[in-house]
Amino acid sequence: AHLIMLFGDMPAVAKLMHRKGHAGNQPCRFCNISSVCANGHKGIPLDQQSFHSSSSTASAQYDPLNLPLCSHNSILCEAKSVMQAESHAEAEHCAKASGINGISIWQHFGSIIWPTSFPLDFMHLVFENVVPLLLDLWLGVSKHCVEGDTFTLLHAIWTNIAKQVAKSGNTIAGAFGQHVPHLLNKQHEFTAEAYMLWITQLAPVVLLWQFTNEAYYHHLVKLSHFINDCLSFSYHTGFMTMLCKCLAKWVLQYERL
Repeated sequence: AHLIMLFGDMPAVAKLMHRKGHAGNQPCRFCNISSVCANGHKGIPLDQQSFHSSSSTASAQYDPLNLPLCSHNSILCEAKSVMQAESHAEAEHCAKASGINGISIWQHFGSIIWPTSFPLDFMHLVFENVVPLLLDLWLGVSKHCVEGDTFTLLHAIWTNIAKQVAKSGNTIAGAFGQHVPHLLNKQHEFTAEAYMLWITQLAPVVLLWQFTNEAYYHHLVKLSHFINDCLSFSYHTGFMTMLCKCLAKWVLQYERL
């Protein structure tokens, strides 16, 4: 038997891979896109043109279907560069630039291929990352929110929605899953299952006609459809190709909105 894959949430996998995570200039473990800073927060948008000065000669707009991906050899090379640095300061500089702290113990396993042996699992990527992020944006509690954002709903609207969601568990069959907690008072009780039920079953209903810009609602519904498609018991031929193209368009629309 050979170890070929390692799973976990993003911080845990960053430790397994001996990466800096969001503290590095290249936080993604799959591609070489550099992070940018805006309003005191770092991110890795596909369209980085507005974050670069006019003197920048680097391409700052990435195609989500053709990203500059990391390779097994490039990751090992960057890790060795950190370990072979002549000083601690040089090692830290290399580590911050590449996002790699050094050689991981898993690099001694010949069956481990970097970075494909560390895939993103659906639960952590979608239900513990994307969906909570969107909910925080709509609630206006995200660190990325600023006053006047049109995608943020009024507290009075959320109070009404939260009551509806909390009561809905009494009339929704248990086969669909657990009761979804109160969105305002008990969000700390949300599990991946609760976020799944929220985005696939409840959000498309309770958020209908709530946004002043309907584009936000249609954007939400698209994601809900994609998730339901992914949770299907079977997939038609060409499903993965279609899904990749649709999600790429969804991400581009997310950045525009």
